[in-house]
Amino acid sequence: MASLAENRKILDAFGDRVIKSARANLRKKRQIRGRSVNRIATGNLRDKLTYNYFKRGPKIIQWFGVPANDNATRNYADVIEKGRTPNKDPMTWPPVSAIQRWMELKGLFSKEAEENGGKGSEAFAMARSIGKKGIVGVYYMRDALQTELRKSGKEFREFYTREILKELRLKADKYIK
Repeated sequence: MASLAENRKILDAFGDRVIKSARANLRKKRQIRGRSVNRIATGNLRDKLTYNYFKRGPKIIQWFGVPANDNATRNYADVIEKGRTPNKDPMTWPPVSAIQRWMELKGLFSKEAEENGGKGSEAFAMARSIGKKGIVGVYYMRDALQTELRKSGKEFREFYTREILKELRLKADKYIK
């Protein structure tokens, strides 16, 4: 049975590489209407990305993401990772206050809204558009995990294979008598 102490070095090295790669994925610019746009508004999500691992029974479990005590960032991380499906129900649209803060950070308000105090209506229109059309996910964490798994060394692949085989044996022992 693999101990956590034996594999700590391997798990730490892999976790560090995945988080570094995920942060790099978030920093990549994207093209919107012919303009190169930065994905990061405040950097809060990027800075809070972390990993951890623990032992549960005979299994070693490693997770990546945002700490559990930060629900707002975790919800935001899920939307950025997976995207958002379209929905016509206004109760499911993103909060206008969050959209307004994001638009202010990105400088997306029109000059008329800046001068006449119409920021709320423009933020509502953006929230409605996101709610009705949805948004495409960035898949920053999925891509980082896949990249690092491909690039990982023989030692990590052997460890990973051992853990998967252990899980398969546990499942088989449970169902096959």
